This record gives sequence, structure tokens and C-alpha cells, in this order.
Amino acid sequence: MGEGHNTAARNIRDAILAERPGQADVLVADPYTRTNPIVNRLMQSGYTTAINRYPRAWKVVFEILSRRGVVESMGPMLAELTAAVRGLIREFHPDVIVSTYPVFSFLNAKIRKKNPTMKIPFYTVITDSTQINSAWYRCPCDGSIVSDEHTAEVLRKDGVAPEKIHVLGFPVGLDFEQHQPARASLPWKVLYFPSGTSDRAISTLLLLAQLDDVVVDVVTGRRKATHAAIAAARLPHAGTLTGWTDQMPHLMASHHLFIGKAGGATVQEAIAAQIPFVVNHVVPGQEEGNIAFIEQTGIGALAGNSSEQVFQQVKGAFANHGAIWHAWKKNLASLAKPSASRAIARFVLERAG
Repeated sequence: MGEGHNTAARNIRDAILAERPGQADVLVADPYTRTNPIVNRLMQSGYTTAINRYPRAWKVVFEILSRRGVVESMGPMLAELTAAVRGLIREFHPDVIVSTYPVFSFLNAKIRKKNPTMKIPFYTVITDSTQINSAWYRCPCDGSIVSDEHTAEVLRKDGVAPEKIHVLGFPVGLDFEQHQPARASLPWKVLYFPSGTSDRAISTLLLLAQLDDVVVDVVTGRRKATHAAIAAARLPHAGTLTGWTDQMPHLMASHHLFIGKAGGATVQEAIAAQIPFVVNHVVPGQEEGNIAFIEQTGIGALAGNSSEQVFQQVKGAFANHGAIWHAWKKNLASLAKPSASRAIARFVLERAG
């Protein structure tokens, strides 16, 4: 439901076209939108409401989908979606298929079973990390591409054949290759993506304004109500307020600390930009693994759903001339894979023949 799935797909496309300019034809498609765009928008809206206002309810849904047999039994409900995928394959005649959303491996298996001539190499790019829903890999495919060794170990322990696991990194945008990470300097620059309610965003900004030598730049994305509320409160006191932007590689590389929700794509973009991450909103389920990865690798901290905790984490990171911040940066340097999209593109092209 999150935008990270689509972002990953577009980044792989861009890398394939960059690797084989004029020699590759790539189709990026969202079959959900093709089958029923109105219902799809309602589902996305419901997902956003659930993760921001009813996170515990969403966790129940997430855990149900992770149980073996649940997605497998949804075949009749997904008949229209399966037909859309089959139609895309017949229209485009792909040499290889890459999925960045878990349900499509199940649909592809059904299509292969009924149409033996449509057994096209099929790979899944898993966009979550460390603690992932088993729906990503329960249905056999030709291979799973994961961002890190932690995630690869999860798949191995759950019975996925090692030769079908490929640790290539997360497909971030090619622009991340062009930017150098920010170095220690005053003032400390914080990039803040508000999550949760507008009131909590405002209270967080008021607390952060108390910190000396800290400038907070706010990006609200498509959250127009939150943007309006922050602007009405005349915040941030020192820094900028931006809505939607396509300059994330530049913004992440030019700031010292990122505050945001631990979505799969966002966390991996922060790693590519080597910017430490403070998690300000917890979505139970798929994002718990991303949070675990942040803490296990020492590249940031969890502040939870509390403005006070965010304030304390930021304050602590920059204390003593940024001692904790420097430790996080050192760990990030060993994890960053800004060229992961190219690695995935080369892998896919080799399988396409």
C-alpha cells in the first residue's frame, strides 16, 4: 500500500535503461490501479488512516496476512487482478518479470500453472528488512532480492533455498550516487518528515526549537492538512516548510539527521545518503523489522510515537560535539549501497537473456 513499492519499481526501471540505453524496453505497471482504480484509492486511503490512527488494528491485519494459507486462499477474490497480470504479460511479452509487492508471486504461480508457455523468469524484490511478512517468499519464485544480510538470514531460517536469495541492496534512485553525505558542522541540520497527527508534529517542532545550533527543515509530502497546520502555527521557527518534493537525495545528503516513519524505501534511502535516522512513528507489522535493523546496525534510534522522545533522541545525538551522531555515521558508511539499483538492473538483464 505504501509508495515505497512503486518507488522501488521505478528505480529499477531507471537503472535498467541507464545500463542498456536504447537496448531495453521496461514496463512499470500497477495492476491494482488497472483493475479498479477507485477501490484501489480507497484501500490506500484506508491503509494511511490505519497506520496513523489505528496502528494496533493494522498489526492484526498484517499478522493475519503472514499466516500460511491466508493469501493462498484468496484466489477467487483476486481473479480480476490475476486476469490483469496475465493481460499485461500477453501485451508486453517480457523476457523477465520483477515484482516489488508480495501478492504478485502468488498470482504469477497461478498463471504459470494454467499457462505453461508463460513461464517467464520471475523475481521478487523484498522492500522490507529483518522482520518481514512471510507472504514475500512463501510462494516459490525464481529468486528473492533482499537489501541486506540480516534479511537474507530470515529467509534462510524459514526454509528458502540459499541459491534463491540474492543480497543486492535496496533499489534507491540513481541520484543518490551523485551526492556526498553531510559532514559535521554547525548548525546541525535536521530533516523532519511528520507522521501521526498534526498536533504531534507541532509539539515536536516546538520542542526541537529549544535546541541551540539546530535547524529543522520540514517536508510534509502529500499530507496537505499537516502542512497547513504547521504553516498556521508559524513553524518551524528556524528552517523551511516544504510540501511534496522530488529532491530527497539532495535533502538527505545535505542534512545531518533524519526524523521520519520507518518505511522500507525511506530507511534504505537514508542509508544510501548516510544520514542517521530517528524513527518518530511506529507502524506495527512490516516496519518493526526496519526499526530492528536501524537499532541492530547502530545507525539511529527509535523515538516511538512521542514528541518528547524525539526531542531527547535529537538532543542526545548532537551532545558532546555529536559523539553519538559520529558513531551512527561510521556505521552507515559500511552499509551504504547507493548503486544498488544498478546491481539489481545488471542481475535482471542477465536473467533476461
